[in-house]
Amino acid sequence: MGIVIKYIRQNLGSERDFKEAARSLPGGSTRSALYWPPFPLYMDRGKGTRLWDVDGNERIDFNFNNTSLILGHNHPKVVSAIRGLLEKGFTLGSPTELEPKLAEELVGRLKGADLIRFTPSGTEANMQAIRLARSYTGKNKLAKCLGAYHGSYDAVATTPKARTGIPDEVLENALFFPYNDAEAAEALVKRHKNELAAVVVEPTQRDMTPRPGFLQAVREVTEQHGVPLIFDEVISFRLSHGGAQEYYGVTPDITCMGKIIGGGYPVGAYASTEEIMEPLIIPESKLPEMAGPKLGFSGTFNAHPTSMTAGMEVMKVMQPGVYDRMSALGARVREGLKSVLDKGGVTAHVGGAGSFFHIIWTDEEVFDFETSATGNRVLARYFTLGMMNRGFFYLGHTNVSAITTEDEADSLIEAARGTLEELKPLVKEHAQHLLTP
Repeated sequence: MGIVIKYIRQNLGSERDFKEAARSLPGGSTRSALYWPPFPLYMDRGKGTRLWDVDGNERIDFNFNNTSLILGHNHPKVVSAIRGLLEKGFTLGSPTELEPKLAEELVGRLKGADLIRFTPSGTEANMQAIRLARSYTGKNKLAKCLGAYHGSYDAVATTPKARTGIPDEVLENALFFPYNDAEAAEALVKRHKNELAAVVVEPTQRDMTPRPGFLQAVREVTEQHGVPLIFDEVISFRLSHGGAQEYYGVTPDITCMGKIIGGGYPVGAYASTEEIMEPLIIPESKLPEMAGPKLGFSGTFNAHPTSMTAGMEVMKVMQPGVYDRMSALGARVREGLKSVLDKGGVTAHVGGAGSFFHIIWTDEEVFDFETSATGNRVLARYFTLGMMNRGFFYLGHTNVSAITTEDEADSLIEAARGTLEELKPLVKEHAQHLLTP
């Protein structure tokens, strides 16, 4: 296929690096999400909205490290702040004044939060938040949406069948309901109200948007039966100044965050009320024999000064008007992609909210895990390669950043038009039902 041949010829250095990396790293990388066939691109540097790979190819980035670089690569304010920090020492083995500054900024953006704890990743934020809910309620079971990703650990398997390496006794405490199915969520909570430690939901699951009333229904039934509701906003916190909960007008009991709040450095966090966070609070004492918290979490790199510094600089820039502009630009891309598909005679689902956009190669309405799984993955992979060939880093949770321009968005749409034309023989071969008369 021409798309693959062009990709290989354009990226011989990445092919070489991948083969060398695979000798010591399973899959050639520590992040499995960064592999795509025939091999991933190996990057050399980034600046603003641009990336340069080891072959010297320049691409406009529409991934931004899976949504985490909301100010783009090497933003001057972040770089300047980090340089100043490095002169003082980037990890000192003790609390710094940087941590409470970012904590106050984030808590101030959330309606239902008094306190916050930092972790090195979104996975650990979810893990600790769920354990906090179990400590607070004294219950064990966790309800979550089918197919939702809340990190790479046992308790949050994406589906009931995800049994590889997960003990059965762990899965026994996991309950599932479909995203966007308010009735199923309500029935499950009512049935298991005496066993549930928490319900955890991604407000926008894998960038899919909630149907009107879905989040409100989950909030209402959990509140009615005293079950803590956790919003996993590791990705969706970029939707507005106060995250998806402000964007959709629903306040959870616990909020998990990550990605943009670290300015491109490793970070996670979870926030809640003082009542729910009580198991984590250390009693004040001037005596050496003081008691510790009921629930202790530590970590060598929790609230790392580089993450706190970069995150604070990002939050200073990310004011309400910036989110509004990003949402408008995201809508521009979504409408442009829909137009490209319509004029190109191909049916596919274009979705996303705010600064997110994506294409799922299906003729079905996409609103949950099962309907999203109807998307043709072969076409998705070829489309990605075609966009890479045309100078765009189009991968994963595609998004616009705060510094993406209208011209860059329009150029993405034009590249999608050319890629679609190149893709049509494959559509005919693998998914003829997507071709319109």
